Amino acid sequence: MNFCADGETLLTKDLDLYVKELVEEGHYAEVVTNLTRTAALEKYLSWDKDLLKRLEFKCSFHYLELKKKNLLDVFAENVKRVWAAGASANIEITPDDSLIPYIDDVKAYALKHFGALPHLTIARDDRTAGIDYLTNLSQEEYDKTWGQFESGFWQFKKSVFGVRQTDFCYAGSWGYYVDLTTGEATQCYCGRHLGNLFAHPEKPLPDKPIGKCEIAHCYNGHAFLTLGYIPRKYATCYGNIRDRIRLDGTHWLQPDLLAFFNTKLEETNQELSLLSQQKYIVASFANRIARALKWRIKKLIPNGKR
Repeated sequence: MNFCADGETLLTKDLDLYVKELVEEGHYAEVVTNLTRTAALEKYLSWDKDLLKRLEFKCSFHYLELKKKNLLDVFAENVKRVWAAGASANIEITPDDSLIPYIDDVKAYALKHFGALPHLTIARDDRTAGIDYLTNLSQEEYDKTWGQFESGFWQFKKSVFGVRQTDFCYAGSWGYYVDLTTGEATQCYCGRHLGNLFAHPEKPLPDKPIGKCEIAHCYNGHAFLTLGYIPRKYATCYGNIRDRIRLDGTHWLQPDLLAFFNTKLEETNQELSLLSQQKYIVASFANRIARALKWRIKKLIPNGKR
């Protein structure tokens, strides 16, 4: 289960209590954070070590902001606190053009404090229909500039970035996007509304796979595709692209969590027959048409006037 807020996740009131309840049930949790809220972090790190084995922090390494606010060392010390407590942490940086003059500084700082270079994600431009790269560099310049980090995370994400996924996707059946403040759920970032999961907690979770993806590409394919929302499509595993081996030979991720992150969803979920898949593909297509018509009607009749 991945927990990510609209702002800094650790500022969410009582989130540690929710995460702890779920981890105590046996689930594995990933918390996205800038890791500068030490007091909030300590609430998690006070847990029993058997629970911390199933907890991982995805540490967003905002190098320039941390440097500007004199928080670089706070970030680094908190990463070390996570590892010392027995939880997992991985460090990820967004390859923004403004960071290019500081690349050597970033690499030196990371090697000194984290024992390995940070992983890279990809900044995207949600204003574009194709959800393009957010950079002024050419593709060749971009690859040359950021390839020096040798990030398997970035390399996999780049391999699927811009590639439309046309195979059957089980988002909405094997995984969901849930707003924890309301309980409202959708199949994925782009999927259909599935109702409120909190309204009837005694009922089974929805089983409405998205089928055919509607967007240009799976921009969070580093998680969805490596975990296996599309069965057997990609051999790359989520744990391997989150982990790094430090200079001393130890890992960023704890063994239990790494092993779990390297499993695939098809190992524990039932796949649909080809005939059943077609039913959901048709439903997805009908939903797309309905949304397009609704948008067109709204455009023709603004503010509900008839």
